[in-house]
Amino acid sequence: MNTRRATVLKKITTTLTIGIALFIGASAVEADWDAGVTAFKSGDYGEAAKQFQAFVDDRPDVYQGHQMLGQSLAKLKRNQEALAHLKKAYELEPNSVQIQLPLGKVYLEVGQYADAAAILGKIDSSSLPAAQKSAVHQMLALALEKSGDSGRALGELAQAAKAKPNDANLQYQYGAAALRAGDTNTAVSALGKAASLAPNDPEKLSAYAQALVRVGRTSRGLDAKTQAYQKAAKTGAKLVGLDPSYDNLMLLAGAQLGAKQYDGALSTLQQAARKNPSDWLPLYYRGQAYTQKSNFSAAEKSLRSALTKTNNPKDQKTIQGQIGFVYEKQKRYPEAMKAYRVAGNSAGVARVEKNQQTAEFNADVEEENRIRRELEDAKAALEAELKDLPGGGAPNN
Repeated sequence: MNTRRATVLKKITTTLTIGIALFIGASAVEADWDAGVTAFKSGDYGEAAKQFQAFVDDRPDVYQGHQMLGQSLAKLKRNQEALAHLKKAYELEPNSVQIQLPLGKVYLEVGQYADAAAILGKIDSSSLPAAQKSAVHQMLALALEKSGDSGRALGELAQAAKAKPNDANLQYQYGAAALRAGDTNTAVSALGKAASLAPNDPEKLSAYAQALVRVGRTSRGLDAKTQAYQKAAKTGAKLVGLDPSYDNLMLLAGAQLGAKQYDGALSTLQQAARKNPSDWLPLYYRGQAYTQKSNFSAAEKSLRSALTKTNNPKDQKTIQGQIGFVYEKQKRYPEAMKAYRVAGNSAGVARVEKNQQTAEFNADVEEENRIRRELEDAKAALEAELKDLPGGGAPNN
């Protein structure tokens, strides 16, 4: 079982089995049953399994015995045996949520996700306490996600988060799932809530900042982009204050670039480069920041250094594309076209060629205008000299 699934199952089912044991114990009086409940409540699941097995041997058609024996075996990680008894309990009493819940849990434990989704989907959680209602939706969401139905899984997580709005971990799970599904607005809302509930948790701050950066990248309006990046930069700064790792510094720098906080980005990228001096990305982003500040010399230097840090052809093309842009901004058209060609940017080459032709045409026009002005000035000077001569006047045409 992967770590995430184990964590989710542990968190959402801890109180369920004890509640079920007490619920059933109220209606059963046999000694084996009472001894089993006592052992289960005290955490002695081996003894509980022994007592409930004796109860089942005597009363094989009573669903409560199979239910509690199944739960005891599940606690002992004897999942296949647990599954057999829980299925028998479900066969005897198919409409009990107190059976559906542990059966769905064990189905999840053994990786039978479609079966887990089917059984958990039968539960009407409307009458359950908030904690159990949230647990049902979480388990069903996990089963649906593992079964490939991410759309329904997100809906179940939404219900779980609604049932427990102050649970930072649950809000984080919901937001992260929404981000994976491409529902950025929902992700930002849930992750923002998670970060607010747990302001010192780097994982939640990082996810929130990433969601805000995605909003910045995908928004069309300039104001929306800037606001998203500014929020991301503010969150990223908090994150770096808690954990100044390379990845967190790069996340902050990306947000600062989007927010047009170029000096801040340069400082952050310098820190990132010290953390990982062999990576080309900090130098590449520094080149972008310097370009936006019109410090083209520093931009080119940084980008040339970035080229020395990677042998990956794709990365080198990315860097060459930015170098081409730096040259283009300076109207160094031949060098820009050369860099764009190396980058495989045919559109950039075409644009620069057109700009160069326009610049050359404008230069020719300017030269013609200059010559015309000189001729006009010479003519005016000649006319003035002729007027100063005796009998001078306007020359005959």
